[in-house]
Amino acid sequence: MLVAGALGVVLAVTTSPVFDLDRHAVPKELVLHLTALFGLAVMLPGWRRLDAGVVECLLGLYVAWSGVSALFATNHWLAFRAFGISFSGFVVFQMARSARRDGFGWAVVVGLALAATVGALTGLLQAYGADWEMLRGERAPGGTFGNRNFLAHFAVIAMPIAGVVALSARKRAFATVGLVTLTLLTVAVVLTRSRAAWLAGFVMLGVVAISAWRAVRAGAIARARTGVVAAGLALGTIAAILLPNALDWRSGSPYRDSIAGLVNYQEGSGRGRLIQYRNTLRMVLIDPVFGTGPGNWMVKYPLVTQPGDPSYSGADPIPTNPWPSSDWMATLAERGVIGVLLLLLFGLSAATVAFRRLRDPAHAPYAVAALGMIAATFVTGLFDAVLLLAPPTLFVFAALGALLPETGVVFARPFADRTRKATSWTGFALSLLLVASSAMQLIAVVATQEGRTRATLERAMRWDPGNHRLHLLLGMRGECPHALAAERLLPYHEWPRRLASRCR
Repeated sequence: MLVAGALGVVLAVTTSPVFDLDRHAVPKELVLHLTALFGLAVMLPGWRRLDAGVVECLLGLYVAWSGVSALFATNHWLAFRAFGISFSGFVVFQMARSARRDGFGWAVVVGLALAATVGALTGLLQAYGADWEMLRGERAPGGTFGNRNFLAHFAVIAMPIAGVVALSARKRAFATVGLVTLTLLTVAVVLTRSRAAWLAGFVMLGVVAISAWRAVRAGAIARARTGVVAAGLALGTIAAILLPNALDWRSGSPYRDSIAGLVNYQEGSGRGRLIQYRNTLRMVLIDPVFGTGPGNWMVKYPLVTQPGDPSYSGADPIPTNPWPSSDWMATLAERGVIGVLLLLLFGLSAATVAFRRLRDPAHAPYAVAALGMIAATFVTGLFDAVLLLAPPTLFVFAALGALLPETGVVFARPFADRTRKATSWTGFALSLLLVASSAMQLIAVVATQEGRTRATLERAMRWDPGNHRLHLLLGMRGECPHALAAERLLPYHEWPRRLASRCR
């Protein structure tokens, strides 16, 4: 189920002239929720007691707090959607833990590596000339991710998975799979010219190098295997630079320019991020405990934006992106100080567990990969949306669940039969509701393939009645009920207020 979900989440995409981001995001979210639903259907019948280590407890508390935060959100449609990604990610983590306990951790890791290869290939096909409708996007090469930054973040996070397959495979065929995957992911990261992914890659490689050196010195990893990983990285970098591609870069020296601007915060997108982060911190002062609610950063950002903010285009009907340019700023603003602390403590506890196993030959390769993935996720999350999206969420939590060794139980509780049934049915019902909601959103996106006519938009609206974009588009056509609905969903945005004022 995890491997099928990983393959589905990188491939799922549809077309729509109305929804640029959601034609990629919504199908992938549906795959994530389906994976979690099937996982719960398998795991819950045999669930008799709750035995959780510190990592599981912290992640569970983060998801529970996110659910509480969602109750206080202004736009509950966006809150439920964003909370659902975190909830399904937690279920995926538990599925991977269960698979590892049953001896299938290695199979999960290899399956994730193969799925990552497929994801990288969709971007490489676009980079080298494939002109398929499903791969088209404004920011190539994004492949089925729709955006080169999204592909780059996914690829750099998946690189440690490929590395552990190359490091620890007992059969040459599996080692070859790891080497090929690592090479293709490296090519994808280089070609995207994503500065956040490049910076995360440098940090990740530093963490992996130090961890592997510690493991090699302890005799837990063979030195020759580390050379194989280094060869894959070098081969991918050289191939990306030397092989001619179909990308239309404006610069004559694109890679040199990207390196030169790697940490440039005085102009361009770097300066824009600093302005956005400063304004987002002002948002935290408004809702410091529960935050704005998951997914509601864009709802309240107009309250804190200032003139000259490049993240806010007041002339547009929807003036911001759906998320801020940082996972950590999003979590802080949307789920409050407690929410971001719980997520950071989860990452820290997972890193601590992995670090303590670097000298153990049975766990060292997995520990190195886990530390590399945590570092890559943390750094990419500083500069863009990562765990707010379905593909990185599935890969990060599935990989960590399969890579991290078992720890001591810090919370143990047997369940009475009535309590177990109530808890199980509640979790399953929530997962089923997420699948149904995501499926309806996907039908609405597909319904707009015919264009932007009023009939098409109204037909899509019947499937996704809480979609602020559809309400806004219909409100701009003089439909007063939709204009008023858009104002309720986005009460602080100028266009919905302007349209609604004409209807009063």
